[in-house]
Amino acid sequence: MTTANNISIVTELYGNRGLCWNPLNGFQSFILIQKQSNLVIGDRVICNELISDECTIDKVLDADNSLKKMSGNGSIQNIANNVTNAIIVVSPQPKANLFLLDKLILIAEMNECKINIVINKSDLEHYSLKKELIYYESLGYPVTIVSAIKDANKADLLSILKNETSLLLGQSGVGKSTLINWLIQEETIKTNTLSEKNKRGRHTTTTTKLHILNDGIYLFDTPGMENLHPDVTNKHLIQNGFREIDTKRNECKYRDCLHISEPKCSVKDMMLLDESSKRRHKHYMKIIETIS
Repeated sequence: MTTANNISIVTELYGNRGLCWNPLNGFQSFILIQKQSNLVIGDRVICNELISDECTIDKVLDADNSLKKMSGNGSIQNIANNVTNAIIVVSPQPKANLFLLDKLILIAEMNECKINIVINKSDLEHYSLKKELIYYESLGYPVTIVSAIKDANKADLLSILKNETSLLLGQSGVGKSTLINWLIQEETIKTNTLSEKNKRGRHTTTTTKLHILNDGIYLFDTPGMENLHPDVTNKHLIQNGFREIDTKRNECKYRDCLHISEPKCSVKDMMLLDESSKRRHKHYMKIIETIS
């Protein structure tokens, strides 16, 4: 019988070994059998009893979602499962990449994640960036302002992470790793680290790790998250990641309209009324063009 108490979540993977955690037993080391080689950080699993300080995994439960990124050679890698909360980090420096922001919002929407935008480095001049994000707040994406360097508004960030499995997304240099280190300094539940012998595995070590914090906070630590891949082949589904289009699509006079260049398309015309929505529409078209 599967109960909440015997479901563990995978927090680290090193070849065919790793760590999982549940509230009853804490952290446990496990070893994989061959058929479970596709295990992903964040997977929910049922473990067998411990044997020589390690357990085996009896069952991998179906994932609610899977976030993927594209490697340099174009292959797709699944890097985190069962994410509930996408934290998209921007900062005054480097200048915010709003196309990347819209792409990450699309990916989060398609994976049915909550979405929060976080401005880091508030110790720098950030008011113009905050002004640019007013449009996103109007769409229902909350904006939280923090500074990891100045230890500012940590409680606000913890509040949006509470009782969620969160993944920090954003371009390089915005301070994702600094935010994670800031958060886990005092909040992390003590882990039983794997021995160096176990970590050697098959030399397929993933750099993703899931931190377990107090207040039911699960926090993925995964580098390279600017390369997340929208896993979609149907152009019409892109509308699901643009709320202003999705909420108005039924008002369009055309059936199955893409709202790009169709004459007298009310959704397209609405998107072209101001600079913020016009920019989002441009990004929407750019994403559409990438789908064959």
